[in-house]
This record gives sequence, structure tokens and C-alpha cells, in this order.
Amino acid sequence: MTQSTSKTPNTGFSLKLKLLTLLSVVLLLAIFFAIPSQNSSSEKSILNETKYALEDTTGITKLVLGEQILSQSKTNSSEWLMNNDFVVDEEMIASLWAIMQRIEVKKPVSESIKEEVINSFLLNGIEVQVFKGDNQIRKYKVCTHEGETYAMQEESISPYSIYIPGYYLQIRDIFDIRPYEWQDRTLLATTPNTFRSLSVSYPQNENESFNLDFTGKTFKIRELAEADTNKIYAYLPYFNQVMGEQYVKNDKLQDSLKAIAPTAIFSLNDIRNKETQQLEIYTAREKYFVLFKNQLLLFSPQLANIILKTKSDFAQTE
Repeated sequence: MTQSTSKTPNTGFSLKLKLLTLLSVVLLLAIFFAIPSQNSSSEKSILNETKYALEDTTGITKLVLGEQILSQSKTNSSEWLMNNDFVVDEEMIASLWAIMQRIEVKKPVSESIKEEVINSFLLNGIEVQVFKGDNQIRKYKVCTHEGETYAMQEESISPYSIYIPGYYLQIRDIFDIRPYEWQDRTLLATTPNTFRSLSVSYPQNENESFNLDFTGKTFKIRELAEADTNKIYAYLPYFNQVMGEQYVKNDKLQDSLKAIAPTAIFSLNDIRNKETQQLEIYTAREKYFVLFKNQLLLFSPQLANIILKTKSDFAQTE
């Protein structure tokens, strides 16, 4: 099989997802603080109080952000789990490491607002804990106060303003995880060497439904005696990784979609999976949504326009 391996474009991230994705391309540098050459106990204390960045993420096995726990999968070291419930999106965890390696201290808290900032830790503080195996290598709290993010070590009474050089964002808000935002958004996935078949059904227009099979040598659409193979080869790469934009927590909308017929139903067979991958796309409120594993996701209209092809779209043209 000779298919292109281009990756499906994905748009429409929430603001937090956009920030994380932007930061994932930043060059990661170790953080070094300016320290006088003398090695007094007070200077060591200052160093410990300002040590928030991670020099290296190798060997990290667990990250606790408030009540949420990100842990390395015991069966697959490349996967991270949220609260031992679901696999975390790879882009999200990579971007989080980028943020945590780029944290720098801007300045100590001003004495005039020190008490207010310490109170803010009680009001909106999030505790951050980083583990390598059973060893805790970082433990501090972050909070926001009047537009700035502050951090303070567990045994310290001196908060510091922290930031990411070159970016204006509230680090505390990045650490305030809503689990569903971090769930892997991959809906369908195949490769040129593992694709077996794809069924695209239109419940409201069955005449335009079609089945696409790989015969061992080429691709065939069962419903067409002669299909345009160039169009097929241009179409299939979009199924290398079909992703939802973001999870939506709206039980009322989800229940209403279950009561109507979907716009389209995709059934993908890949030799790596025993079960058929299935995806239902719905239209509501002038947007596209998908129901996937009993969860609701927003779906890109640009991607929908690409993959919602009908049987007629693959017919030979003179």
C-alpha cells in the first residue's frame, strides 16, 4: 500500500490547550539562578526557596497537581494516566513538561503585599508535587494575586513571583486541571500498512453511503464499479489520526443528540485492533459534535467538510 502519511489537522483548542500547544515548541533550557560564590547556609536557603523549575524530566513517574494525579503507566512508559482513569493526551503532557522546565523567579514578594499573597495561597493555591519513583523532588504551592503567579516552598514563608520568559500566562491556571481537558482526543486511527476497511454511513441519505476496502493490491468502493483511485488516495490519509477538538461537559446536549439520527457513522477496521473503531458525527447549534465512548466532543468543521464525503464524490469524472 502506498498511502501518504500526512497527519490530520486539528483546530479549535480551548484557550488553555492553545497555550499548552504553543509552549510545547519552546526550546527547553535548564534554569540557573545567580548565586554568589560564597556558600553560606542563608544562600543555600535562598537557592532552595527559588528552586521551582525541573532541570530534567527523565525518570519522573508521578505529578500531583492539587487533587489530580498524573502518573506514568506501569505497562507503557510512554503513556501517562489521569487519576488512573484514562490516558492523557501526549501533546498536553509534553507541553506541561515544557512549562515546568521554563519556570523562572521574577522577584521576591513585596513586603507591602506579602500578607495578602500568603492569604491567596489559602484562597486559590494549588499544591505541586513531583516524584521520581518514591522520591519527592519538588513540593510547592502556586497561587495568583492581582494578575501575578506566586510560588512558595513547603517550609518557606517567602513567596516569589514566577513566570515563563517570553510568555504572559497564569501558571497557576495551567496547573488547575480539569481532567476531561487532558483526555486523549483520538477518535479514529489507522496507518497505510494496517488499514483494512472503512464504512461511511449516512442515515438520512443511505444512497450516498459507501464501503471502502483494501483488496491486497488496491482500494475498492463496493458500491462503485469504477471509482477514482486518486480521490481515494487523497481521502484516506485523513484517517491516520482523526481527533476531536475538545471534550464538552453538557449532559442536556448529549442526551438530545442521542435522541436523533447522526449525520454520519464511521466504522474503521484496522488489523491492530480486534474491535471496529466507530465514530458518530452529529450537527447541532450550527456546529459538529461527536459521541465517542459515551462522551461528547466538539468536532472541527474543517475536518468534517473533508471526511464527510459521499459515494458520488468518488465517482470517475471525464
